[in-house]
Amino acid sequence: MDNEELKRKLMGLWEKTTHNSKDLLSILFDYYFDDRYLEYKELEGRVVSALFGIPYEFGCGEKKLSGLYLISLSSEEGYRKKGILAELLQTVNNRFAKQFDFTFIVPHTELLADYFGTQGYFNSFFIMEERYTPFHDFRNDYLITLTDSDERIRSLKIHLLEEIKVIDNTEKKFPHSQIIKFIEKIESKSRSSVNLRHTYKDLEYLLHENSLGNLNFYISYDTDGKITGVIFTKKEDLKRVKILASYVADSCSYYAILEFIKHQLPDESFTIIKSDYKQPTSQAIIRQTYASANPSGIDLDNTFETVELPFNYNKLLQPLGMARLLRFENILKYIAETRSDVEFKLHIRDYNEEVSKGINSNEVVFVVKSGKLNIEPLKDFYNDRSLLHLSVKEISELLLRKNDSSNLIMEAFGIPRLDLQYKLLPF
Repeated sequence: MDNEELKRKLMGLWEKTTHNSKDLLSILFDYYFDDRYLEYKELEGRVVSALFGIPYEFGCGEKKLSGLYLISLSSEEGYRKKGILAELLQTVNNRFAKQFDFTFIVPHTELLADYFGTQGYFNSFFIMEERYTPFHDFRNDYLITLTDSDERIRSLKIHLLEEIKVIDNTEKKFPHSQIIKFIEKIESKSRSSVNLRHTYKDLEYLLHENSLGNLNFYISYDTDGKITGVIFTKKEDLKRVKILASYVADSCSYYAILEFIKHQLPDESFTIIKSDYKQPTSQAIIRQTYASANPSGIDLDNTFETVELPFNYNKLLQPLGMARLLRFENILKYIAETRSDVEFKLHIRDYNEEVSKGINSNEVVFVVKSGKLNIEPLKDFYNDRSLLHLSVKEISELLLRKNDSSNLIMEAFGIPRLDLQYKLLPF
């Protein structure tokens, strides 16, 4: 079939199975459809199952990895549980095993997450939700961050907070090109985690999508009219606003935008999505216990005691997306070049990609040391007790593990996490 007929059939399938509007699908196809990244199954003249991918660059500083975001994985109801979607997934991963370092998926239900787990995918993107009541004072949060500052610096920063202006997307003060340029600059400077880098087309789509009522965004700028922050939000049910992503040049702009949104929506509670969390593995919260609340009913004075309740911060992390690792040689090279402090020797016994002429990866050892990856013959390591023999599944689980196990794994294996993060995917 020709491209237009194929697009029409795909849109029909995805409208029925993903329950997205025709307008949203039409815009998505206009921006992203590329039959090079498409897999589908046609039976009796109908497209009964399909998926397609959007290529992305991930990076930390100058070092980069490539990922293929798989979307609209769906089958017509009468063709489910027949292995068709599993076949398409295997085909697309085989096709791109030498082009992308990993493919990734965002399952929308636990049932789908369990299914993708059977197809070689592991939880790999984690977020934390910070929730605030309608009475929260974000300006005060900013002032608290300044308590350890010199008095003169503190006064200057408070004055800066007062000078920053904030507008929402309905005010057309800045062209989309200027907003996109600012976000690209913030992403390119990121040195934490392995962050998704949006293309110009991605950001153009996201800024346009707010016209469909799915997204809103707010912009802060200084006295010179220079953009200092962009925050994307989504209105949810039950009087709640979700802060989906923040791109800010400084913390002052971040709190200024939050305070502006709070004044615009005084009755709303807030959920802030954090993907680039940087907290210790355990903290403690302080609870005041008043004697007057004593359940025994005995008369006591109104003094209180302070109780310290320890908790594990990282247990609050939620899985958001899943990845299937493909090019281990490239991934291990990335780890070596971004973590010069780590050292390990790894043999992946069931990984069969060619690493050099006539040599498969299951015949070599990947040696990570002093910021470099060397590939050496397995036969030279038969008596080396420090050599790790792992399967593709085992090394994938280690690399994509959640943060709360990192110290234990580092002590046992010396293998750091591949800390994949993303903000704002298009679908």
